[in-house]
Amino acid sequence: MKNNQNTLPSLNSKISQLTFLRGIARLVQVFLIPLVLVGTLSFCGEKKSVSTEESTDVPVDISAKGKTIMAVFAHPDDEIYIGPLMSKYAREGATVQLVTVTDGRYGTGQTDLQPGDELTALRHEEVNCAAENMGLEKPIWMGYHDQLKLKDGFFGHVPYIQEIMRKLDSLVIDIEPDVIITWGPDGGSNHMDHRLVGASITQVYLSKSRIKPLSLYYVATPASHIKNEDERLLAGISDDFLTTEIAYSEEDRENTIRAFQCYRTQYSEESMKRMAGRLRSGDQKIYLRPVLKAKNKKNNLFLIDGE
Repeated sequence: MKNNQNTLPSLNSKISQLTFLRGIARLVQVFLIPLVLVGTLSFCGEKKSVSTEESTDVPVDISAKGKTIMAVFAHPDDEIYIGPLMSKYAREGATVQLVTVTDGRYGTGQTDLQPGDELTALRHEEVNCAAENMGLEKPIWMGYHDQLKLKDGFFGHVPYIQEIMRKLDSLVIDIEPDVIITWGPDGGSNHMDHRLVGASITQVYLSKSRIKPLSLYYVATPASHIKNEDERLLAGISDDFLTTEIAYSEEDRENTIRAFQCYRTQYSEESMKRMAGRLRSGDQKIYLRPVLKAKNKKNNLFLIDGE
């Protein structure tokens, strides 16, 4: 009995100590932890702000050396639209391969020539001249008829465009580009050949998964750059979609102007001067819309990617 009496005060003392420690723990839980959380969130916010500023001020430097760009356009002279971009990347060490799908036989332009082989031979020389001025590889001249046999109706045009698609697929396999650039659904000017060629290389791109990463871009005119409402509807692309802007140098601009001057069959001296003036007074950027792959599959039309 004596031992029990001696033990009881000791036990009571331990219980009191435990109660006291629990009280301290409760105070920490109620007051200290929220303070720590507030401090942590504030720190993360500050860190995020710094990170954002860093990503804005310090551009990612990815070398163009060893990269390959494949530019696919309908006619000789279409490539001028992205001329400064091609000149820039060729100058920085990329291989830039222009593919011209049609022979431009109906583009009589400034000549007295009739549509036909004599004119196509001149246009072939012109595109080679333009590519040389921009520092590109010798263009691949596919030589398909201008207007892609649309006048021949379904049974004339469809087998023709299918042959073009198969040939484009073979070229992609042979060239192994990192990037393909072409016309989007607007075709720049709504030209049927522009739109059909853009749609054809797009189908080639979308038709299969590839071992080597490959990106597809549509070149476009920002809607904000077009004042006329009707023209904006027909040929403008909302700035929200144009998530890639490529700035170029004065050297690239002047290379493009010299390339444009190769197209004597298509443009008068006055037209060339006007184009040069527009390039020199512009914002020195090429705008593109990437064809993006969804990161995840979804089972709801109204689920926004990333949610």
